Amino acid sequence: MRIKDELVGPECEGVELLPARSREVDTSNQFHTWIIDSSTFRFPFGFTKRVVTEVALDGARQEPWPDSERPADCLSEEEMRALLQQEKWKHF
Repeated sequence: MRIKDELVGPECEGVELLPARSREVDTSNQFHTWIIDSSTFRFPFGFTKRVVTEVALDGARQEPWPDSERPADCLSEEEMRALLQQEKWKHF
């Protein structure tokens, strides 16, 4: 995310394609990412809302954000538990 943000911007979307074996290119343990250089383009799949946290819940592990990078909207443990109790997240 940091590299994508620095190269094209935080509101641009990209994908890492896991191709069919017949289209595979792997000559040195590479990863291939395609980024759309438009801050308004959205892929028709993926998440629709932002959720960021640094708490570990129910076996999930998350590294804490460095103090200088911690987002203002980083959810606390209480906020995450409340979110996960909502019906729309139960089948997440």
